[in-house]
Amino acid sequence: MRYAWAVRVRFAVLLTLGAIGACGPSEPGATQGGLADPTVRAKLRGLALQASSANGVPSPKTMIAVYSPDHQAAEKIVSGDIVNDYVPVYVIEVTGGPFTDNNASVPFGASPPQGNALTITVNAQTFQVTDLGITPNVPDLTQISSDVVNLAQ
Repeated sequence: MRYAWAVRVRFAVLLTLGAIGACGPSEPGATQGGLADPTVRAKLRGLALQASSANGVPSPKTMIAVYSPDHQAAEKIVSGDIVNDYVPVYVIEVTGGPFTDNNASVPFGASPPQGNALTITVNAQTFQVTDLGITPNVPDLTQISSDVVNLAQ
């Protein structure tokens, strides 16, 4: 009888721990969606430097990133675009331009897009770039998340 009670108590404790674990991570940086991981930051820093260099700025002034659990919500803040997916993404903001998108399709005789800020949206699971934009003004990434990470460090 005593053994059966002990097994039930252990089972109840395991169920409780499993339920707590299912509620999500609670370690510091958990709301950053992996930005606390140096490997993730290094991948994002590499993408930022590559995109910055490709758009005319090999040594950017700043590179920051935030995590968003919803691509559509993040893109609405960054560019106003409406995208049809809700996957988790990282948004990287690079400054130090002017940036020039010489690969953009523009009408004959028109200048390529230029701006002071480069934004890169990256799928948080695959690290594929989903969106890239050059804007005259630097978007406020704190509207996406208050957990802003400096990628230059």
